[in-house]
Amino acid sequence: MTALRVNTLPDVIRNEVARLKGAGFPLLPLGGADGKAPLLRAWAGSGVTLARILAPMHRTGSTAYGVRLDGLAVIDCDSDDSAVVAQMEARFGQSPVHIKTPRGRHLYYRATGAVPNLRGEGLPVDIKTGARSYVVGPLSVRPDGGLYDPVKGLLGIDALPRLRSAASPVADPILTGHRHVELVKEAMRMVELVGDAAELQANLAGIRDDWCVDPATMPDSELAGIAAWAWKCRLENRIYRGRDSAFPVQRLALDALRGEANGADAIALLVLLVDQHGHHPGKRFPLDFDAMRAAGLLNLSKPRLRAARRTLQASGLLRLVGRHRAGSKPQTFALTRLHPGIGGAVNVETMSKASPVSVSEEAGGRG
Repeated sequence: MTALRVNTLPDVIRNEVARLKGAGFPLLPLGGADGKAPLLRAWAGSGVTLARILAPMHRTGSTAYGVRLDGLAVIDCDSDDSAVVAQMEARFGQSPVHIKTPRGRHLYYRATGAVPNLRGEGLPVDIKTGARSYVVGPLSVRPDGGLYDPVKGLLGIDALPRLRSAASPVADPILTGHRHVELVKEAMRMVELVGDAAELQANLAGIRDDWCVDPATMPDSELAGIAAWAWKCRLENRIYRGRDSAFPVQRLALDALRGEANGADAIALLVLLVDQHGHHPGKRFPLDFDAMRAAGLLNLSKPRLRAARRTLQASGLLRLVGRHRAGSKPQTFALTRLHPGIGGAVNVETMSKASPVSVSEEAGGRG
């Protein structure tokens, strides 16, 4: 007896795939953990039949498919903010087909050739086009429940206008020798606006192809490395955004200070110093408590601040690196990290508690 396979593909999605395929749109089956990975190895050719699209979707339980952008262009907004959508349509023309995505909106057009790099302009928008590009199709449902909902028009029915060319800022070409550094900067600007490292790499490929001199000599593997590093920075919360950013405080440091009589003051001073100076390892800085109080950084009294400083020094979290020199040089300090167990290492010898300042510095020379 042959078991019957349970059909998990809703009729509404199957019918939409069949309708768009019949209307001449090149499609491909999607799946994977995020519902956006192609289920076919070779999907860019012209011979992807309806059966080859539906069969992998039936087999894997996928409810998502892709629309290839051969001859099409899609403005992919990462935000469904009406102001962003209006800005795009004012610049590129009105689109009769809008698809609301789980994160933003797709606007469909016919392709016109070269397109601007909107990420480079600081906009949360990509323009996707070309036979090797695709977007998730209307009515698709991702594994996390995200729906691609047609909210205006109907793809395959409403005639698509050409993507109108518009004046856009023209960037200076990125010269050979500067490409890696500039693409790292671009990756960090857009890493929080993409869904994964693969999408970030695709955006970097667009910047390389559009802006870099001699792009053929910059391999995809280099872009993959940049994208992976930037994505790791995002996952580890190491994206600097000015005051709207986080910084790490060593838990061992907090443990060492909690048992002290003035531990709360010492922790407050430590957090302030890490905020102000921790992003430059080994940085030397003076401690001017009058200036700190005047700036409103801490409202502790000067005796409490001095006691907190001594506690940080005694705990090994702050060290004196420059002696006071009357009339010319204040005391300078540097932050340090705790490394438990390092004193017992076979290749570590305990140093004497001599002054950290060199003889030449104490004598008035330069250390």
